[in-house]
Amino acid sequence: MRICLINPPRIHPKLWGIPSAFQPLDIAYVASLLEKSHKVMIIDSPTEGLARFEKLDEKKYRIGLKEEELEKRIKQWSPDLVGITVPFSGWSKTAFETVCSVKKVDEDIPIFLEGLHASARHASCLKNSKVDYVVIGEPENTVYELASLLELGRSKKLEEVRGLAFSENGKTIITPPRLPIEDLDSLPFPARHLLPMEKYFSQVRKKPLRGEIFKPWASVLTSRGCPYNCVFCTVHIVMGKKWRGRSPENVVEELEQLIQTYKIKQIDFTDDNMTFDRKRMERICDLIVEHGLDIEWFTGNGVRADTLDENLLRKMKLSGCRNLRLAPESGVQRVVDQIVRKNLDLRRIEQAVVWCQRIGIKVGCFFVIGLIGETRKDIEATIEYARKLKRLGANRFYFSFAMPQYGTELYKQAKKGGYLRSNFNDDALSAAQPLIETNEFTINDLLILGNEGNKINSIFTQDKLAQALRNPVKTLRVLFGKRKNS
Repeated sequence: MRICLINPPRIHPKLWGIPSAFQPLDIAYVASLLEKSHKVMIIDSPTEGLARFEKLDEKKYRIGLKEEELEKRIKQWSPDLVGITVPFSGWSKTAFETVCSVKKVDEDIPIFLEGLHASARHASCLKNSKVDYVVIGEPENTVYELASLLELGRSKKLEEVRGLAFSENGKTIITPPRLPIEDLDSLPFPARHLLPMEKYFSQVRKKPLRGEIFKPWASVLTSRGCPYNCVFCTVHIVMGKKWRGRSPENVVEELEQLIQTYKIKQIDFTDDNMTFDRKRMERICDLIVEHGLDIEWFTGNGVRADTLDENLLRKMKLSGCRNLRLAPESGVQRVVDQIVRKNLDLRRIEQAVVWCQRIGIKVGCFFVIGLIGETRKDIEATIEYARKLKRLGANRFYFSFAMPQYGTELYKQAKKGGYLRSNFNDDALSAAQPLIETNEFTINDLLILGNEGNKINSIFTQDKLAQALRNPVKTLRVLFGKRKNS
């Protein structure tokens, strides 16, 4: 069977500036398992069409291959099955446009959706008459079983495939949930040979990812699942609440393969709880050093401060860690405990920042504002707390608005309490704008406070200086252009 997996065009908020390329590990993992029995192709539309900006409105762009380009690629490949990832509800519009493009080529090609939006909104996805199947939860084994049954013409047995939703005779069928994959080492490494790796490398040379990744790089996932209960968290919707980690040996084997095959210099670990098992993390660091792997690595999604100690941080630094992200979420302990439900002592954040400052690891901090039950004074206290962390040594601060993503406790609270903006829909989630308004704050309040929080960041950081030195001609053009327009 010939299978085409597609990362559809994405919606990019105008306020975020020039977009970065991201490696779609979810479909790369699916592809690696499918390749055991099938021929597989990946179309990473946002990366392959990164230069194609289509203005949707004053706040958003569409980025990726045009519909006619997608149709041409699909027609050339002539797949027997197409899978489309929908990692974020704000991008569901382009995912459904991609569904239409596939069906335009051949109405009989079966299509499945997978990803966060598909798992959280499977019934809604099936209302689109052109979608045949929706994968719920971890996708690898579900997709493999689906493809095998379709190849054998045994569609009547689809009810036996766990983690699947489909329609039959006008009735929606949702099979029992699939249990999480316990042995992550059993999965083959992501099929990066099907991804446009050179395009990722060339893109970060033009625009470093988060301002820190600018060499040949790769995303790596070493663990899955989250046992915590943050109201806005979406991790458990796909990966479940049980934390599972790959063995240190398996992780380092993948790192060695990346260095040998792609000359990788920087690693972006995309785990949500990479340091959950402290001993495992120490072993990963020790093996990186023992194997002499010359890499720099980062934790873009953050780690929990209460999983860190000074010894572990020193091992992380020695093995190549250059920058950590911590997530206090709020600077008010009551908000962290009762509203976010994070179960985190903010003193652990402060201690971790001090340790990192002493050891030489840069620290960024994530904050979320606009939660239900939070007050304007709480948000102002959070901004002041960020200033405190800056004095302790943290160097970067990210203030974002509480996003009521489908399937989260926050969404349920907002919908039940009538706090969602009147224009709330899938598309609104892509604009990076406040979508919750309570008696404690208005949308305008959140915009002003968010801007105030982000002002804590230095206008001209060491990272920006390094970037300027790497691209002196571009920097001069920007500077002269600003001067000309001032």
